[in-house]
Amino acid sequence: MRRRWFSLVLLGAASAFAQIDGDPLYVKQAETNGASFLAWRPFYSHTVEDAERWRKDYLWPLYTQKGFKEETYGRILFFGYSTDFGDERTGRDRTWILPFWYSGTSAQGEDYRAVFPFGGTIREFLGRDSISFALWPLYAKSQVNDVESTTWLWPLFSKTHGEGVDRFRALPFYSTSTLEGEFVKKSYLWPLVNTVEYTNDRNPGGGFIIVPVYGRVKTERADNYWLVAPFFRYMSSDNQWIVNAPWPFIQLADGEMHKRIFWPFYGKKRYGTLTKQYWLWPLLWNDTAEYPHYNRHRKRAVPFVHYHADVVTRPTPEFETGDVVSRYWKIWPLMSWERNLDRSRFRTLDLWPLRNTPGIERNWAPWWTLYRRMEVEGEIGHHLLWGLYRQTQDDEQFEWSLLKGLAGYKKNENNRRYRVLFMWFGGAKEQP
Repeated sequence: MRRRWFSLVLLGAASAFAQIDGDPLYVKQAETNGASFLAWRPFYSHTVEDAERWRKDYLWPLYTQKGFKEETYGRILFFGYSTDFGDERTGRDRTWILPFWYSGTSAQGEDYRAVFPFGGTIREFLGRDSISFALWPLYAKSQVNDVESTTWLWPLFSKTHGEGVDRFRALPFYSTSTLEGEFVKKSYLWPLVNTVEYTNDRNPGGGFIIVPVYGRVKTERADNYWLVAPFFRYMSSDNQWIVNAPWPFIQLADGEMHKRIFWPFYGKKRYGTLTKQYWLWPLLWNDTAEYPHYNRHRKRAVPFVHYHADVVTRPTPEFETGDVVSRYWKIWPLMSWERNLDRSRFRTLDLWPLRNTPGIERNWAPWWTLYRRMEVEGEIGHHLLWGLYRQTQDDEQFEWSLLKGLAGYKKNENNRRYRVLFMWFGGAKEQP
């Protein structure tokens, strides 16, 4: 199972003792596998994961730059993006400042530029191969493979055509959508009158919905009724039934999908390997995801309490059924604790409401962490008030430090050393 929470911020996990006296302002760590971490928090941090991956933060989230192999990616806050894909043949790159400026070179070597909403062309955007527009929403044209769409006064007027695809829209008067061999959908005075005909061999049929009066869609496998659509619905098939009375307040279902929703007081939905349950939406949640060898349980009392555990459901060479291989809890903003295999961490305070956001862990979390306890493969470390007091202990040694080295003590097997005014004394081997 993945060690989700041990980010590269904890590269020093080979030792539970905080290694750098400059913490939390300055930290420099390196691993034997080539990974490293350097930070002048919160102004700058540099992470190297391996020979191919690296990342730099400048006053995160103001600016972030990262690379993978020949690719280089940059981001300014959450709206400015630049990417050099390292493709010497096509020169593929992009520079976007959302939602106003778009420029770059596509994977086919085509240059593009656009200034929103005035005009231009954008390539490889929003799942489209290309988007061209002029005085949006007055005019726009997009293409995906051989399917082309043209819109005027979006979203009122639109025409789409391609192999097996034909769509036309003149809202609110009329619209039609045809996917060859699958369906034909039409609407009149949208959203009032809607019809559908399913032309596929898997589940042919059709029907209509008149909003907000009545609707019926009958196919070979299922029968659907709506009354005061979309609020009251009944559906039945060989392996499923659904009742909404009225939606979204009461939703019931049994079969492939199980649902009991009495919104906002209580709700439960189970579909496939996922189960979601809540009380007093959106405050109390209980979710379970089933995987081949373990179940992942998540419980939340939003926004203050979070709990997460991975429990083995099928024995493996390393684990027995019922073993908890990872566990996490947080009482926000006071404290959090997490364990993954033979590594654990407790800390207080923990002001960020989400779990281990990488940018926060690299650049900000150490500033508000007043106390941290870490255990790594039997070694236990304590870190108090940004390292003013530090202590580590394992089966072979014990060490503590006060005021960044003003006083300290270290015992290692038969050796004892003392630290006074940042200078070490002693170190002679003790007599057995």
